[in-house]
Amino acid sequence: MKRFIFSLTIFLAQYNLLYTQVKDSTITPQKTESYIRLQYENDYFSATDGYFTQGIQLSLIQKALHYSPIAYALIPLSKKAVNYYGIHFEQDCFTPHSIRYTTLNYNERNYAAVFFMSHSLSSLNPEKKIALHTQLDLGFIGPCAKCEEEQKGIHAATNNLQPLGWENQVKTDYIINYRAKIEEGIYSKKYREIIGQTSVRLGTLYTDVSVGLTARIGFFSPYFSNLGMDKYHLYRKKNFQFYAIAKLNAKAVAYNATLQGGLFNRTSIYTISDERVSRIVIDALTGFVLTFRRTSLEFSKIYITQEFKEGLNHGWGKVVISYSF
Repeated sequence: MKRFIFSLTIFLAQYNLLYTQVKDSTITPQKTESYIRLQYENDYFSATDGYFTQGIQLSLIQKALHYSPIAYALIPLSKKAVNYYGIHFEQDCFTPHSIRYTTLNYNERNYAAVFFMSHSLSSLNPEKKIALHTQLDLGFIGPCAKCEEEQKGIHAATNNLQPLGWENQVKTDYIINYRAKIEEGIYSKKYREIIGQTSVRLGTLYTDVSVGLTARIGFFSPYFSNLGMDKYHLYRKKNFQFYAIAKLNAKAVAYNATLQGGLFNRTSIYTISDERVSRIVIDALTGFVLTFRRTSLEFSKIYITQEFKEGLNHGWGKVVISYSF
């Protein structure tokens, strides 16, 4: 917990410094594009069926979302920053490493299902190479997220063995979470970039602090110019982009409800106790992105170290399809 408080203090100090740098910026706001984006994650791409087993996110990025009353909870860099407001619907499903136990295995991960709606703001300063992303999540953890029915339906449709033990999943509880991430350009050349980031999540689902690096190599628009597609061709003719991406992230964990259960409802049959939770978790991502005109496709593999004492390192694949309009 001391490490978490120290990291949070550094994050707030860094944000204060960056906000001071950009509050008097003379950047002229550019016309922002809108996006619809579908992200699908599954450990099937890593030939496994456990831990984080599936995630689905549907997003709409649209300027009109600025008028949502929830938007007041989000933080822009400055009045003249390039701002992208978004709304997201996300479902995440977690299972033990083995789904064949008919009784509880106290050395395994617990079943957990999460569904929430998010309102986000990505505030960019291309001149300073700075971005601030803030997001408010509201939803539920528990059976109402419908991961049990979904996984059983997929297994039945593909003639796979049915998962056992969903009746022991984390009980229903509320999700109220806030997240903020600061990104800053560290190194930038024509065909390569390195970006540093610091992020914090606080609430009933996740409470943690992270630091990390992102690297891109290939043909791309500048990282801080937009959210991935240069619809108005300001940087690349016909918006053709093709590049490799790599990320490395270290996270200090204070609370993870998918392991430890909800903060308000403590009646779950089985959860991971505090002393078994890994307080430092490392994750990495490698992949590629292809963008042509209004459409973008990303495929990547994600790797994560153990999240609890008896756990194993884990990995899954991610596919993201975006369309700009």
